[in-house]
Amino acid sequence: MAGIQDPRQRADIADVMEELSGFTTLLTHTHIMQLEVEEALDQALGTDSPHLTDIELLGYGIGHAMGMRGGLHIRSASGDVTAETRATWPDGPAAFDLMLANAREQVERSMLRGPTDAEVPNLKANGWDPTAAKRSAENRAESERQLAQRLDNEPQYWNRLRDVVQARYMSLEVIDMLTQALLDRGKTLSDVVTGRESIRSFADCMPSADVYSTLTEAAHRNRQKSWEPNDIFDIDALSIAVPYCDIVVTERYASHVLRAAHLPQGMKTDVFPRLKDLTEWLNRQ
Repeated sequence: MAGIQDPRQRADIADVMEELSGFTTLLTHTHIMQLEVEEALDQALGTDSPHLTDIELLGYGIGHAMGMRGGLHIRSASGDVTAETRATWPDGPAAFDLMLANAREQVERSMLRGPTDAEVPNLKANGWDPTAAKRSAENRAESERQLAQRLDNEPQYWNRLRDVVQARYMSLEVIDMLTQALLDRGKTLSDVVTGRESIRSFADCMPSADVYSTLTEAAHRNRQKSWEPNDIFDIDALSIAVPYCDIVVTERYASHVLRAAHLPQGMKTDVFPRLKDLTEWLNRQ
């Protein structure tokens, strides 16, 4: 959405997203990875996580997607005054709740649509950077381009491509949260990683890592592949959607790769390449 320059086009898409989702969101990739690391360590070490709590996978709005709890609050110089404001609201608490709910919808709607052209200069003056996510994805895409080049120069790694992909995933995406989780348990990396098979087993027991590795490996096996930021966005999204949604509609190639790896079946998810498949599925229910 951030790459769409026309505010009207963004608003039209946001209207459809709102109608379909009601602002329901999944936890973000990073938070789900954290939970999966904690669970994987508990399985590997026979421990109980000091951090795992009951966290709803689905929640309301951008706050939930970013791992934050709580709704919209009213603050003053003295702090949170939501409860006091509600208690003294002229039309009563019910009217206050309705006002706050409507305000929250407006915030969510604004987040989906993005700023109008008139709002952009002031936002940028206050530090808003609409290119941050794309720059991060571009850096990760460049890392994959460098790996592709290395694979071309060192073909002996092609027979171990999944091991290479998983090792890079662990070292680049997971290592910090894994290290902290080990410290919390009084353990070290050597207690979990004892060789190639242990890395493979650990990564495969994390559902999002399994999907991520499968899609990334398949992309590298396509020697004509040119990595772009949107590839990173797509893989990140599918690595959460496939393990944790009932139905996923994606483009044909990703659907083929996932089905060939039998991941949808193992994760009890229906993966379709066409919207028509989705409507047919819904009509059968």
